[in-house]
Amino acid sequence: MYVEDFDVRKILNSRKEETIAVRIKTKDGTFETSAPSGKSRGKNEVFPFSSKGVETSLQFARAICFKIVKERISFETFQDLEKIEEIIKRLDNTTRFELVGGNVVYTIEASILKAIAASQKKELWEFLLEENKPKLPFPIGNCIGGGKHTNEKPKPDFQEFLVIPILQFNEAYFVNLQAYKEAKRLLLEKDKFFCGKTNDERAFVTSLANEKVLELMLEIKKRISEKFGRNIEIGVDVAATFLYEKKYNYSTSVFLNKKNLSEEEQINYICDLVEKYDLFYVEDPLHEEDFDGFSELMKKIKKISRKTLIVADDLVCTNYHRLEKAIKKKSINALILKPNQRGSLLEMKKTLDLAKKNGIVTIISHRSGETYDSTIAHLAVGWQIPFIKAGILGKERFAKLHELLRIERKIFSSREKIY
Repeated sequence: MYVEDFDVRKILNSRKEETIAVRIKTKDGTFETSAPSGKSRGKNEVFPFSSKGVETSLQFARAICFKIVKERISFETFQDLEKIEEIIKRLDNTTRFELVGGNVVYTIEASILKAIAASQKKELWEFLLEENKPKLPFPIGNCIGGGKHTNEKPKPDFQEFLVIPILQFNEAYFVNLQAYKEAKRLLLEKDKFFCGKTNDERAFVTSLANEKVLELMLEIKKRISEKFGRNIEIGVDVAATFLYEKKYNYSTSVFLNKKNLSEEEQINYICDLVEKYDLFYVEDPLHEEDFDGFSELMKKIKKISRKTLIVADDLVCTNYHRLEKAIKKKSINALILKPNQRGSLLEMKKTLDLAKKNGIVTIISHRSGETYDSTIAHLAVGWQIPFIKAGILGKERFAKLHELLRIERKIFSSREKIY
């Protein structure tokens, strides 16, 4: 497969921030990828754009694409992405793409992959699939928000309050929508300041404290069971790095006797929440450099709950070497993967494979500043990632969720033809 032409342009994401879209043209059609942007970025992520600005990243993207076209570089396999990274390394030899920007790497590589798949008469998920029987991921839905994703005050300290139906995708999609409706009903009842407003990820904005929201989440879980006969799990993204300044500083907790917690107190607090609210999922419960604290938390959680996922996002940042350290220290049992957090899809796949090899549960995730791009839906199915965080509501979130519904219909349709 050869690239015949390209178009690199600046677009706006769901927060009206500038980002990049790369479209390439081959004899099989045109293939485009656009990059999201995170608000609560870990310090170990690659630079999303050049340290010199978005315009510099656009110039680099055009130069890289021009070289690919001019030199008639051939792409046939996933590993052929190395040809792109060789070009980029000659332009930017920093470890975090400080000159080019990780979003440039990601958008070019993903567009090329889509074109390779099409040259083989396949969709991207089919091209990437390594097993005979594809499975759809379970969607993790963000119902109620706080932390860095929410500007209003007062607000919960925790960044996300999540619902997780372990069901067939189309059914789980429906259940998440119903849970979202229940969240709105309950907030209208229990939060006198609630007016239906949503944040960056279309999660509801509330003035309730962390524990009050968790009580509400338990009520949502109960109502879904009663109305639809479906059990759901609940979870939180603590985003603890953004609470941490030598201690963990809380502003809205009603469960705590004090507002500034040491590492040991934070671990005990998280354990108390897991036990009291039967949490299935806890993301970033400690700050982004505390591998030992995560390890201690894992030991304590195992005594409380065998099912609870202790999920690293900022701790690892889709970085292979940081995951190696987390595995060595037994810090986590689950991991967030964000393509543009690393830039290189080759590196992301390497990190994913290491996680799978060591029994780490993986979750592919959107960002708070999103576009209409649906690439992560294809990566989830193709690489058999068991969970996806893609929100519940909003056009940019629907782009991923509806693509998964379409893929699911295609898979079941083909099975019916086979049998």
